Amino acid sequence: MRSRGVIAFALRSNALTNIRSLSSSTQRSMAANNDLLSFHINRLKSSPKQSLLLDGGTGEELFLHGVPDDRKIWSATAIVQEEYHDIVEKVHRSFIEAGSQAITTNSYGIIPGAGFIDGEEVKRLTGAAGEIGRRAVTNDGTATALVLGSLGPLVESYRADLIMKHEDGVRCYQYPIEGLYPYVDLYLAETMSCTEEACQVIDALATAKGGDCKHPLLISFTLSGDGKLRSGELVVDCIPKVIKFADQKNVELTGILFNCCEPEAISIAMKKIESNTKIYQYMHHPPRGTSSGSNSVTSKVFIGAYANKLTAVDPNWTMATSTAAQPMRDDLPPNEYWKFVKGWHNADGVQLIGGCCGIGPAHISCLRDNLMLSDK
Repeated sequence: MRSRGVIAFALRSNALTNIRSLSSSTQRSMAANNDLLSFHINRLKSSPKQSLLLDGGTGEELFLHGVPDDRKIWSATAIVQEEYHDIVEKVHRSFIEAGSQAITTNSYGIIPGAGFIDGEEVKRLTGAAGEIGRRAVTNDGTATALVLGSLGPLVESYRADLIMKHEDGVRCYQYPIEGLYPYVDLYLAETMSCTEEACQVIDALATAKGGDCKHPLLISFTLSGDGKLRSGELVVDCIPKVIKFADQKNVELTGILFNCCEPEAISIAMKKIESNTKIYQYMHHPPRGTSSGSNSVTSKVFIGAYANKLTAVDPNWTMATSTAAQPMRDDLPPNEYWKFVKGWHNADGVQLIGGCCGIGPAHISCLRDNLMLSDK
């Protein structure tokens, strides 16, 4: 596996080597969030019209607020350098104020592929990201939103051909799972490029600390322009495999989502799901109210989507060789993004909804306003 070089030790030593103790109000928030999570899950189960509004692209928002766009460690800069922790919390809160019912920790880039190869360091840094997220959702001891613990690709985003061997991937995912565990309500394995990458997360969650770090899991896949996984796998083949593997490992898989790709690609994938009745048995609310059929699996998953605003990414792209941020599209203002989301939610059974790179608080606010009408 290729390393991206040595990151300054001085920066790392400043990154909360001793994570601050949780305040009593934050501890109360975490306890209350068990009830909040149950409330949202039961609400989503009650009707396909119900939705859970996620946040948008945290990394891009951090850069807009003055965090340097480091091409080696990307948004992890805001965790490694403690001076930016307040900005991370501010960005989380900006999404909550816009209507997000769940925020995602800024732990995506704390990975071996970015040079974070010491397991204890990964646990410290992801723990710091989790603690910031928990603070952001806490208001006088009351939980205002769920906290999703981000688990990104270990080597490169979008590159199924560069993932680790299974055993190595499982070991590396155990560190952020342990670091995030005290602070999050669910884990979110995002931008997964293939079934195997997702299965590494499931296996790691089943075994981290002897199985003592279990929270419900959301798995989100990134798609090519043709609606297939970046690996070329069909989504209708991937979904049953992942759900069955989670069942075998006794991991509570709550949702399967699609992210960090063009909204058009998600629309294609959703139509494939809608037209394939064999996978309806795996879904809480099959598209268009079709019966869910057999109960041959334990898990029933919610479907979700949070696209990005990036132009199409080259299949051979790597963060290691990129010299500038990927250009943004200029045709996805909030009202245009809502048109995609409206189709996913109303016709395709999508209930977990948000945005990825370039989707900001203004987009989330627009989604909130429209979903409030749609969910009635």
